[in-house]
Amino acid sequence: MGYIDKGKAYGGSFMSHMSQPTNRPNLSVHALQRVDERLIGEEAQKVISAVRKASAKYGTKSVGIIAHDLGSQRGQAWGNTSNGDLVVVIVRNGQVKTVYLRRATQTFDLSVSRTDVLVDMTGRVLSAPLRNNPSAGRRGSRNAPRDIFANRR
Repeated sequence: MGYIDKGKAYGGSFMSHMSQPTNRPNLSVHALQRVDERLIGEEAQKVISAVRKASAKYGTKSVGIIAHDLGSQRGQAWGNTSNGDLVVVIVRNGQVKTVYLRRATQTFDLSVSRTDVLVDMTGRVLSAPLRNNPSAGRRGSRNAPRDIFANRR
């Protein structure tokens, strides 16, 4: 797709927007390629902002971030490429490892993100951050996923 011209995004490189202090994880080459393939226009800037906020609050050791709501499905469901209406970012040990799309109707839990924390910066999917603890995932726990169809009935 090539939406970000050689890593340039809004007055500087995507990489420079995500660099240094501990609350601003570095971007791996793989993640930069995924951003270039999957995001258009100002979406990259919105994802950067969400990652910065989440990293400042939850750290950068092992965090899954539901960073942006695209508003509609992108890519073909059940295809061979990333598809969905949400942008998910995985941060490990101070580095953004990957950026991918996922449908809001799919399961979101720690086994999906394979991180210690999963946070929803969109407010659309999770009612509270999920953390790697014994009560995570139990029905009725404070970490229970939000029913995204509740308001549509």
